Amino acid sequence: MRMISILEYDRKSMQLAEPIVDYRKRVLLASGSTIHPKYMEKLIQIGIRYIIIEDAKSVGITLDEMIDMPTWIDAITSVETAFERVKKQQELVISELQETVKKLINEVLQRKAIFLIPTSTIDQKLSLYAHAVNVTLIALQIGRKLNLNQLQLNSLGLGCLLHDIGKLLTNNHTLHPEKGYQLLKSNREISLLTSHIAYQHHEAFDGSGFPRGLKGKDILEFAQICSVANDYENMISQEGVQPHEAIERIMALSEKKYSHAVVLSFTNGIISYPPGTHIRLNNGLFGIVTRIDSHLHRPIVKVEGISEEVDLSEQSTLLIEKVYNDDLG
Repeated sequence: MRMISILEYDRKSMQLAEPIVDYRKRVLLASGSTIHPKYMEKLIQIGIRYIIIEDAKSVGITLDEMIDMPTWIDAITSVETAFERVKKQQELVISELQETVKKLINEVLQRKAIFLIPTSTIDQKLSLYAHAVNVTLIALQIGRKLNLNQLQLNSLGLGCLLHDIGKLLTNNHTLHPEKGYQLLKSNREISLLTSHIAYQHHEAFDGSGFPRGLKGKDILEFAQICSVANDYENMISQEGVQPHEAIERIMALSEKKYSHAVVLSFTNGIISYPPGTHIRLNNGLFGIVTRIDSHLHRPIVKVEGISEEVDLSEQSTLLIEKVYNDDLG
């Protein structure tokens, strides 16, 4: 099993490992299916850019760090339901969202690291809700590395699920944090801390953020966590940036946009090279990442021409020099 760009799909050698769903969560193509050429245009049209497939190259590769797909879809549905209530000017049902947060916490705690399913693996009409779920997953992983307790993880998770809810109230990007905060703080079931995650998730450590230009320790740590998770998720899902490059971009903004402590916890919980990634080593040999073992950034690699897999955590002189698409071009 591995994730590829839909443009890399080869009907002759690949089949779907996970289903493709539309904006109503209906299965368009089930796992085990092949994509007929007439369906390909439709999938691209609805915004699907990545698919999870099985083929000869991915035999033995499992994406253990990826959230369970049905749980992911259920979480997206929960967020969609909440956002639709806001659109209709109805009160949020917080108990349903809290149950979703508990399920996501469980998903995070049973994995050594998190590998995101990009929002562009499903219909683009669901991208806002899928983005909220993905941001929450990354934030919870950071919170776990910061040794947050269960109650803190619950507050962090709820705030991250709702961090963009202000976008339903305004089209002005710089105003949505405050609009979201005003909405959330009016709900008696939502703590002020959780509300401030929505308010502050675009603030920057050096004071260059918005809406209030807060600086340093004036920014809540939970909001900083959401900020890192939000930016990383956008890079992966919207910009198509490779995970290792996205991590490097986040690290480069330590003590500028984000606090060092949050960035350090982020890098200690996120995978640089997910299983299924084609790579070239600094010795010129090509390979594919098969799994993550003792080191999140130094994976196990199956190298072309070598019978045994290579554990990069035990080979200090071997470095991943480049990441390739499926054609190694």
